[in-house]
Amino acid sequence: MKISIIGSGSWGTALAKTLFDKKQHELYWWIRQQKNYEYIVRYGRNARYLRSVDIDLKPKFLSTDIKYVVAESEIVFICVPSIYIRQILSDLQADLLKNKIIVSTTKGLLTHNNQLISTFLNEQYGVNPENFVFLTGPSHAEEVVNNMSTYLTIASHSEENANKIGDSIQTEFIKYRISHDVNGLQYSSVLKNIYAIASGLCHSLGYGDNFVSVLVSNAIRETNKMVESCCPCQRDIMSSGYLGDLMVTCFSQFSRNRTFGEMIGRGYSVQAALLELKMIPEGYYALKSCFKIARELNIDMKILQALYSILYDNEDPQRMIEKLEKELD
Repeated sequence: MKISIIGSGSWGTALAKTLFDKKQHELYWWIRQQKNYEYIVRYGRNARYLRSVDIDLKPKFLSTDIKYVVAESEIVFICVPSIYIRQILSDLQADLLKNKIIVSTTKGLLTHNNQLISTFLNEQYGVNPENFVFLTGPSHAEEVVNNMSTYLTIASHSEENANKIGDSIQTEFIKYRISHDVNGLQYSSVLKNIYAIASGLCHSLGYGDNFVSVLVSNAIRETNKMVESCCPCQRDIMSSGYLGDLMVTCFSQFSRNRTFGEMIGRGYSVQAALLELKMIPEGYYALKSCFKIARELNIDMKILQALYSILYDNEDPQRMIEKLEKELD
């Protein structure tokens, strides 16, 4: 198959490495920045993310021209932060995506209208819901590229397309499960980044694993409230695509959202933390959208409310977490 990857962050790089090593597909990779493109061409490594990973693609299969990369492929993996998706895809016409399988690894919402990625692609580019696939965890790119056991969840309304994507990336170390809960898993993946910020914040304020575990158990219940309100269906919220993804993001050393929360707990301002982190903590941007959705649907989400007060209303983190302590169970 001809496969393109849009984005050269951690997940884009991990997917490029996985697909390149399988030697079964014709792989095209879109690199946003010219300097990074030149570095990858010259050294076979990404200068910005996962620098130890070798991906020796020929220049023909690397490009800063997104139209070329998409036009050459049958399957398009979108691996860019949600806050950049509209800008990055703006050069594409709907015809370029017609009849292609579009795979999103993006764990965020379109913040200008609180829209899911699948809805945006359908409305803006006419992507058939059957051709949309959502790829989620629990998974960290840093472990995927080191051949550590990983169980992915692949959500699609088309089981055939879900299996096609699963088979394309499956290795001895990567297994996959299929789900039809496309919207629920998207919302869940958005929320887990928000709760990871809360986890990191509490950790840096001196709260131990005991409290953070209570925080996470309350977080999965809040997640269930929102996904049931937004897209009710029969699902097992305790399965790996929901609870597992939440846990790995809340507890892992690789979680940029957890790291962002730790920085806020240590006294960084939001802007200072964003500048020093040098990566996109999707949870920060998604928080505002999810807060609006929860308020509109009258969903009681105490952790979400507390974090919003800290990050957007400039409330004192210590005081808000002490208040939250009394409300969790």
